[in-house]
Amino acid sequence: MSWKRNYFASGSGGLHGAFTPRTMTSIAPSKGLSNEPGQNSCFLNSALQVLWHLDIFRRSFRQLTTHKCMEDSCIFCALKSIFAQFQFSSEKVLPSDALRCALAKTFQDKQRFQLGIMDDAAECFENLLMRIHFHISDETREDICTAKHCIPHQKFAMTLFEQCVCNSCGATSDPLPFIQMVHYISTTSLCNQAVKMLECQEKPTPDMFGELLRNASTMGDLRNCPSNCGEVLRIRRVLMNSPEIISIGLVWDSDHSDLAEDVIHSLGTCLRLGDLFYRVTDERAKQSELYLVGMVCYYGKHYSTFFFQTKIRKWMYFDDAHVKEVPIAIQIRWTRR
Repeated sequence: MSWKRNYFASGSGGLHGAFTPRTMTSIAPSKGLSNEPGQNSCFLNSALQVLWHLDIFRRSFRQLTTHKCMEDSCIFCALKSIFAQFQFSSEKVLPSDALRCALAKTFQDKQRFQLGIMDDAAECFENLLMRIHFHISDETREDICTAKHCIPHQKFAMTLFEQCVCNSCGATSDPLPFIQMVHYISTTSLCNQAVKMLECQEKPTPDMFGELLRNASTMGDLRNCPSNCGEVLRIRRVLMNSPEIISIGLVWDSDHSDLAEDVIHSLGTCLRLGDLFYRVTDERAKQSELYLVGMVCYYGKHYSTFFFQTKIRKWMYFDDAHVKEVPIAIQIRWTRR
């Protein structure tokens, strides 16, 4: 049996064994979202299903009552409306038109997420979070927001700094702080690092998936020594907080990659924050284990979503209006147990 298959099977007896919520969260039965011919709203529908099915986000967003309203371009109002329909509507398929229109009007100047035009689901997800920050955080800058009620920064944001340290001459670069909502990793780097780790390990271990992601994320991030001693250094990323939700974006180098199977078999079901980054400073993050709960997939110029629904403890598949139960799925979104 190959390392990839062995490692994937090592995730505590599969995904159902790995993800065992402490509490059962009561939500309405799963609903689909409409996407009529020419609308090209699958990217938004996928991001929306993720936000609705993330218990941490749904519960926190429900508690928010005041915001800076932008009227017909208010993403906060549109999201509140569709969440109410998810919870109370008797319809099995809901329109996402109001949110689609608010998103298009908000980003009209940037020519992003416009009506009828396909866009990127991960970037849509990020921008929805940032607009929620805008609506509720009194115009606090995105990179310094510490508001306790700001769901994006309190639940999703990874507060990081990156730095280069030369082992030869001892020189260090100035730390560069930043915040990210999604941690992007090249699929090519992921697969290359998986092969290297296989060559160095006799058998897979639980921490290998986090190490794999860390090695893959810094594989191409090389810098010259700050003192120009001639050494080429790999960037070190340090996590300074303990986010409750970690989002990983797998970046494909081409539209016709043949790495899909290798990528799938390289994914794990449990992620330790201490393994994902060079170092973590928050004590909670050092002990934090996160479990896979959702995946947005792109195939054939179309987005769809897998997500673990905690009420029924089953994986569901969302393809716009079509919703069905699946026995198991692989995902790239983690939430604290």
